[in-house]
Amino acid sequence: MKKKATFLFSAVFCLTVIISGWSAAFAASETIELSLAHTIPAEIPYGELVRKWADKVEKRTDNRVEINIFWGESLLKASELYRGVQTGQADIAYYCPGIDYGLMPLNMYTTLAFMGYPSMEAGTDIYNRIWNKFPEIRNEFKKVKVYGAAMSPPVHLHFTSEEVRVPADLKGMKMISVGGTMSDEMALMGAAPMDVKVGDLYMSLERGLADGLSIHFPVVHGFGILELLEYHTVFPGGSNIMSVDMFLFNQKTWDSLPDDIKDVFLELESWYSREVMKMNHGYINMIKGKAKEMGHQFYEPTAEEMEHWKKAVKPSHEKWIENTEEKGLPAEAVYNEVKRLIKEKKE
Repeated sequence: MKKKATFLFSAVFCLTVIISGWSAAFAASETIELSLAHTIPAEIPYGELVRKWADKVEKRTDNRVEINIFWGESLLKASELYRGVQTGQADIAYYCPGIDYGLMPLNMYTTLAFMGYPSMEAGTDIYNRIWNKFPEIRNEFKKVKVYGAAMSPPVHLHFTSEEVRVPADLKGMKMISVGGTMSDEMALMGAAPMDVKVGDLYMSLERGLADGLSIHFPVVHGFGILELLEYHTVFPGGSNIMSVDMFLFNQKTWDSLPDDIKDVFLELESWYSREVMKMNHGYINMIKGKAKEMGHQFYEPTAEEMEHWKKAVKPSHEKWIENTEEKGLPAEAVYNEVKRLIKEKKE
């Protein structure tokens, strides 16, 4: 009787181990489907790079992860990206602080014009150092994980019918401010800022509803408006706005991923950031070359003219510091540290 009981226990134990093994193997083989919301078209170089990154993730996880990319605001509009990924409407989303003006007051330092970043690479390093130094910067990202942050290309000014050299030339112009970029600054210079969604850019420019816009070259090409903008005011180096681009993961989605899957994403994070900047350098050169072939006019302000631009935006910097400090956030400390790091990078 005792032998029979021992045999029965052993059999049940072995069966339990086998079933557990089957369950673990089945769980490991299940495909984890992740949705990624983006604003850009799939066909441009940036879109190709995002797809390449997703393919690398899928390959390195032996296809245990499948990333379904929703291009061109087909899942979430630009202004919905943060809330959408935060609430789980998307597992991952492209994001740029300021694309939904007002959500992250301290992170809006990345939208201040003419700070003087010498390059995308230097700007990315500065952003990461500010991120690590100021918990208030990190605390503005709630219920999401920031991934692959990299400074975007510098913003320049693009016009349909006339050249602009100094701020005074903007007086009376109707200027599109994509996502609020340079909106306050445009108003200070006498222009009439317009907030137009990316999907409406072509129509607004073609119909003469706007005279120009402030944005970087990849958007000008990616959304098919290059042919409408024959005049480009290109600021030297990265002296104008360099905002920061990133992916956001829904925090619950990230926390639910197996550790080995997380490791794959983390191993590819620095590769992705570097490749984004490398891609943007090449993409910008290609766009400028194409614009010159089309007979477009480029103007780079002189050192003396740049002082006019910097002076024109100074009140907006002071206003941002004052308004953000009133919210109990260390805006002045962040601003001063960014300026110090920019100076350090230039030395």
